[in-house]
Amino acid sequence: MKPGNTFIKHTIILLLLSYAFIFHGLGDYSLKEPDEGRYAEIPREMVVSGDLTVPRLNDVRYFEKPPLLYWAVAFSYKLFGISEWSFRFPNALAAFLCVFCLFFFARRWIDERAAFLASLILLSSFGFFGMARIVTTDMVFAFWLFLALLCFYGHYREKKGAFLYGFYAAMALATLTKGPVAPVLLCGTIFIFLLTERNVSFIRHMKPLRGALLYLAIAAPWFVIISIREKEFFDFFFVDQHFLRFISTKHKRSGPLYYFIPVLLGGMLPWSLFIPRAAAASFRRPDCRFFLIWSALVFVFFSVSGSKLPPYILPVFPALALPLGILFHETWESRFQRCWEIVAYGLIMAIFALSCLLYFSSDFMAYIADISMDAPSITLDLRYFSLWISFTSAVCLVLFIFRTFRNPKRLFTILLLFSLSTIIAIMAHSGVVDRVNTAKKLALAVSKVKVPPDFIVNYSGLDLTIPFYLGKPVIIASYKGELAMGAKYDDAREIFMEKDDFLRLLGSEKKVLFVTKSKKIEELEAMFPGRIRIYICQNDRCLLANY
Repeated sequence: MKPGNTFIKHTIILLLLSYAFIFHGLGDYSLKEPDEGRYAEIPREMVVSGDLTVPRLNDVRYFEKPPLLYWAVAFSYKLFGISEWSFRFPNALAAFLCVFCLFFFARRWIDERAAFLASLILLSSFGFFGMARIVTTDMVFAFWLFLALLCFYGHYREKKGAFLYGFYAAMALATLTKGPVAPVLLCGTIFIFLLTERNVSFIRHMKPLRGALLYLAIAAPWFVIISIREKEFFDFFFVDQHFLRFISTKHKRSGPLYYFIPVLLGGMLPWSLFIPRAAAASFRRPDCRFFLIWSALVFVFFSVSGSKLPPYILPVFPALALPLGILFHETWESRFQRCWEIVAYGLIMAIFALSCLLYFSSDFMAYIADISMDAPSITLDLRYFSLWISFTSAVCLVLFIFRTFRNPKRLFTILLLFSLSTIIAIMAHSGVVDRVNTAKKLALAVSKVKVPPDFIVNYSGLDLTIPFYLGKPVIIASYKGELAMGAKYDDAREIFMEKDDFLRLLGSEKKVLFVTKSKKIEELEAMFPGRIRIYICQNDRCLLANY
């Protein structure tokens, strides 16, 4: 096949797969607590208020993140209307751009097939697929970081000014997405890479003064404006949310040093077992070494951090897909030497194949029942999904037994088809996903209450999807959580209520509709016998009223 035809074929395949696995059905399932509720509601309030400078969550100042994701979602709301689909579209677009930036840049520098294989690996990694469809700041952050890496390496390789200024612009946009960790990681990676190249003097060719001015021109204005408008911002954002979050465990997101090892192995399945082989085989290549240094630095940086969450290492996924794609490309028609990965994959597939037997375990079902009130029914609704995973895993296990299926070409095909079939099965169960970890049903039930309430209250908790689906803030009683900083402002006092004040309100003649944890119901019924009415429950949260 001619090179031009091959490129067109690969592009069409990636476009079709990207649509199917990144964009299709984005609005078919509810927002997930707490991240999607948070990142959907802040832009909605920006659109309603017209204030794009000060982020507000439930009408309370919220300074934990810079605004670029909020702005992107607000723009999407303006274009397409406020919905779950328009909320997730910018995040999905960032994932799509990660895939195609990897494809086009790898094709430019390495090889058509290597670029195509790397893009397929990224697109079919379970963690990347999940983060493309569940919104946090991490996918948009990963895109800008990856684009900055590609632009730097493009300038290092080709000495073109467009790449250089693209690097500084992408780094600035990454800073506007998640803060100053972006230049720390990027500049650290570049310095280490240049050391390995014995070419530290290349920094002079990066026009650092012009670059710094471009970076500041893009990234600094919002930080300056909000620091002037909001006196609490600088200390809270830079000291509490970045410096103290890194060096301490005050945010209660700590974990052991090995925390991200299972995250990486699980997130890059079914390809992760080949990461050591790919790293060893390609470290001598400058292009791969650069991205491997990046991956190692990000992994170590967040491993030693006092705050850990699984999405933090998402920026290594596109970078690791490149050496993995090159590994399969260079061994496509040959064999892996001492392929211990086959044994490991065999064990994993055997475990997956036997997983459906858990449904026959009374201990397992009892454990599921303890998770939440909806967990048993959700688990039962996933039984066909479990059977499908067991079946496809068993097929893979049988194929691995035969030597003819162990060459890289056939092994890649088997793993890709296993991944794609699993993703299709997940998407086929969007109705089940819709019910998990959300308060959507409770919020929608509020609009169906025949007698409108005087107050809508979230008691002893903060369910962030409720304000989005209600389209307005709610009163928060006996809880502050991540809104504690914003609660200090005078104009936030009417949003918050102490427990005693809420109980007095509940005992008054005022009509109160409220959401709380199901375990709180017995206590409230004992305090107000005959007055507490239960409307509906979902995910251990219930909608109740005192009238």
